[in-house]
Parts: sequence; structure tokens; C-alpha cells
Amino acid sequence: MSNPVLEIKVANWVERAKPDPAAYRQRQTIEIVLNSIAMTTPLNVEMFLKGGILMGLAYDSPRQTSDIDLTTYLTAVADVDNKIRRLLDLALPRAATELGYADLIVRTHSVKRLPKKPPFEEAQFPALQLKIAYARRGTREETALSEGKTTNVINLDISFNEPLGRFQVLELTGGQQLRAYSLVDLIAEKYRAMLQQVTRRRNRRQDVYDLDLLIVDDQIDDSCCAQVLEALIEKCNSRHISPTRMSLDNPEIKRRSGADWQTMELELGKVPDFEDCFTRVSQFYRDLPWQTTRTPEK
Repeated sequence: MSNPVLEIKVANWVERAKPDPAAYRQRQTIEIVLNSIAMTTPLNVEMFLKGGILMGLAYDSPRQTSDIDLTTYLTAVADVDNKIRRLLDLALPRAATELGYADLIVRTHSVKRLPKKPPFEEAQFPALQLKIAYARRGTREETALSEGKTTNVINLDISFNEPLGRFQVLELTGGQQLRAYSLVDLIAEKYRAMLQQVTRRRNRRQDVYDLDLLIVDDQIDDSCCAQVLEALIEKCNSRHISPTRMSLDNPEIKRRSGADWQTMELELGKVPDFEDCFTRVSQFYRDLPWQTTRTPEK
């Protein structure tokens, strides 16, 4: 079965940031990076966009983010970081030129392996954190970039060994195609992240906001809900989490989900009521077809 292709008006997304010169240049850089991945083999078939940038491009989320989050099928071997870096540095100038951003220099700045212990290649869920630097030609920014001192960077986070059942294809402005999480996997991934807040001792206020936006999608029918549950259980099992219908009733999950809620004012201006959003997100979770699974309800 072929994967759906969704046309994304990336150029329009970039232009919406034009009133803010810093955000505008940042979005141009993000467009260059996404096109670089899309035009490069094997990155264009081994990497899948997820996270806030996908939310903004495919689901019109107003939440602002400059981090590019990806899952990859590439194997976490010893030199995979250098391989990805070389491929990107070859593609970035070409993508900038083809997109009409000849005045913008974009290159990889640094790459970090995670975790440090155990060794990267032996970790169950290793990741790479790349910093992508950018500068306008003929400015002090270019001088700082050449000296390795630039402060204009975006983060490119790549996760390995993440379960991924379904994906969609994004057709970017100009025709390049980029693989991305399907709606099903995006919803399941965000619920998994909510559940894992307790064991990871992290607060993730963005997941409730994003899920509240996603679950009103008119594509979510009974079949989609069944697929979400299937994907959720697979993702949770890979992290040694045993989800049940009542898992979100854990008060610690709710506390962590709402702990930094108002900080989204910087991104959204007006923040929706957390209690309303959490209630809708929790109800959708409980209404998944748990009765069709063998997962015990606790």
C-alpha cells in the first residue's frame, strides 16, 4: 500500500514569519535543512520528520519551535554521525541555491552523540544532536561562522531505534519529498511521551497542547483510533511501559504536563485553559478501543 502524499506550502510557512527578521531567517534555514534531507540518498528514505516542525507544517500549529526532530532507520554504527554530517554539508549549499536563498550560508556546526554511557553504538535508544549554523553572506555573521563562533544555530535531533509503523510523505515547496510520521504515529508518540514523564522526571507541556489540536482532526475515525492504540502499545513496550486505559489518571502525569503550561505564552500569545485541554486529551485516550487488547486495565 502506497503512503499518502501531503503537499506542504513550506514557502508560505516561511513567509508568515517575515515580520520578525530573526524568525524569518530561522525558518528559511529550516526550509533549507528539510530540502537537503529530502534531496539526499539515503537520508530521504531513512529519516522521518516528527515533533513541532511537523506540527507547524502539516497541522497548522501556531506553537513556535526551531528544533527539527527526526527518527531514523539508519543503524547507530560508529561513524554514522560523520556520514550524516558529510551528506548534509554537501546538500545544504545546493538546497539554499535551489530555494533562492543564495545570500544564506548554512552548514553543520557540531554533532554530539547521546548517551555518553553506555557507548553510543550499544545504547538501546541512541541519538544525535546536530547544530546547524547559518549566516548572511558579507556580514559579521559570516565572519563569526567561519571562526566557529556563530550564535545563529538550529538544533537537529535524530533518534535511532524508535518504533515506527506508518508514515506519510510530505511534498515540499519545489517538489522535493520528505518522509514524516503519520497522524497515527504522531498521536501515539505524544501519548507515549506523556506517560514517560514520570520515569524520566521531565515536564512536557507541549504534548497536551499538540494532542488537543490533533485529536479534532476529521481523519480520526474508529479505524484510526484502533491504529493509534496499536502504535501506542508498541511504542510503550519498547520503553518498558505498560499502558492501561486509566494510565493518564496518574496525578503525577497531569502535574508534569501542566507544570510549565503558561510558558507557552511566549509562543502562542494566548494560552488555552490547561484543564480543558487535559480533559479532552484524557477522554480521547480512555475512549481508545482498550477492550480489544489484552492489556489489563488497572
